[in-house]
Amino acid sequence: KEPEMLSFSKDTLSYSENVIICWKICEKTVKPWSSLFVFRRKINFFYHKNHVYYNVSADGRFSIFVPPRNITPDFSRPGLEILGDSMNKKDYYWAKYMLIFSFFCISFGTSIFLKAEHAPDEAMRMLIPEYIVSHHALPNGTEEAVRHPLWGFSYALYPYLTAIISSVFMAITSLFTKSAAALLTAARLTSVLSGTGTLIVVFLIGEELFERRESALLGGIFVGFLPQFVFLSCYVNNDSFAVFTVALIIYFWIRGMKSAFCKKDCIGLGAGCGLCALSYYNAYAYLLCSILLFFALMIHFRKPAKEIFVKALAVFAIAFLIGGWFFIRNAVIHDGDLLGMRTSNESASLYAADEYKPENRQTPASEGWSFQQTYLQTPEGRTSNWLFSTVSSFIGSFSYMTVHLPMVLYLLYGALMAFGFLVFLFLGMIPHWFRKKPQLLLFVMLFLACLITLFMDMYNTYFSDYQSQGRYLMPALVPLMFWIDDGYSSLTAKLPAEWKRASCHLTLLPGAVWLVLFLISYIGFLIPAVVDNEETGAISFSQIAPVSSLQAFSF
Repeated sequence: KEPEMLSFSKDTLSYSENVIICWKICEKTVKPWSSLFVFRRKINFFYHKNHVYYNVSADGRFSIFVPPRNITPDFSRPGLEILGDSMNKKDYYWAKYMLIFSFFCISFGTSIFLKAEHAPDEAMRMLIPEYIVSHHALPNGTEEAVRHPLWGFSYALYPYLTAIISSVFMAITSLFTKSAAALLTAARLTSVLSGTGTLIVVFLIGEELFERRESALLGGIFVGFLPQFVFLSCYVNNDSFAVFTVALIIYFWIRGMKSAFCKKDCIGLGAGCGLCALSYYNAYAYLLCSILLFFALMIHFRKPAKEIFVKALAVFAIAFLIGGWFFIRNAVIHDGDLLGMRTSNESASLYAADEYKPENRQTPASEGWSFQQTYLQTPEGRTSNWLFSTVSSFIGSFSYMTVHLPMVLYLLYGALMAFGFLVFLFLGMIPHWFRKKPQLLLFVMLFLACLITLFMDMYNTYFSDYQSQGRYLMPALVPLMFWIDDGYSSLTAKLPAEWKRASCHLTLLPGAVWLVLFLISYIGFLIPAVVDNEETGAISFSQIAPVSSLQAFSF
């Protein structure tokens, strides 16, 4: 007997899937679900007192089927997951909020005890919020009070929204105490909140991207509990805020992919881009890719030119209102220098110590080094090449890259990431990202943004300043970890039927290992790194991790 069909349209489903979602028919297992994840698309459903199927057709129409009692459920199509068969909703939210709370406590607690001499560039960046608090005005970057005496330039020539936020926390704290330690902790709160905000947005991305809750949980663990990311969330810098803005942009990319950039998603994307513009230049790849993805998706959805223009204008206007003021101010003050780079070089030429003046600074380009010499060979006076140093410090390298993890921890972290990514390439990439054009466009833009971020770092290393620091690649953290997450989730999805009940625990197994490695890294190496060494004023790596083949080195 053919099932009875009732149809109605819903305008918000402009992007929909040609799939039939099968419910469990046994009356004891049917529950009033409010939403399901279907092929990476979150769709709201309406509960019917009978057992129902829902068909979302290409024209965005719902069809409600009332099937006979003898129809059995079909979950054979790859990627189709009913949330009720995965992690319990209550358990998921409990674990999610506990992870967020734990991250905040760890980051905030570390920020209280972290010694300033072990926080890279913090002293130079702190000049800006201190100036704002004491002068009640924004610096223009040329004042001696914000200029570094050795390098001869100021970070105030570059976007410093984080410093403005830190100055607000410092001003509030100064109402109660003038303690230098308390004011420093208040300034660091910006990075702590940026890291916590990143983790919150990452969970939202996972909920939009994956069918199963445990996959969303795994992505949050991978991003939030990478030792280097936790360290960046403990002191004054722009890196943690840049990762937060990147996560925000990606979140609204995914929402826009599903809604054809409705009003809320246009506002969100514009806000994310505006904040990103005020974060760090190494995250700017996502601004370019936002433009490309927006127009590519709107053309794919066959939206009229007027609608495309209005929405693009809305995104640009919001981004400009949030981030445009700084660059206009720079252009007015510094004779058209929007980005502040020319003024920074001029300032360094005038005020830097002789060996740090731009014209005297030795770079791989000025030395005529080849690609192999620059990135694969170990320079004289260093203990590792650019590639290894960048990868290891992306995982975790503390203080001024003088406190490293033992080699075995780097190998374990690397193995976890490499295995997950390889599984993603073979099992997850094509079925989850290449079969539908919107998902393919999203993958291409994420990959392009990561590639541009890497290229910018390599270009700066060769032509400007030899820096083998993984923090410059942090804007690629969120996409990379979600691809690794997808790899492990795809692997457990291939388990035989009798293993389905255990698939939730097996999916989270890499996350459990990741958390154990983090605790070892944090308690055994990061915590000792924040304790001041009375004799030397710095942490000696040989004292902390003698089992590692690496030696202490500084920049």
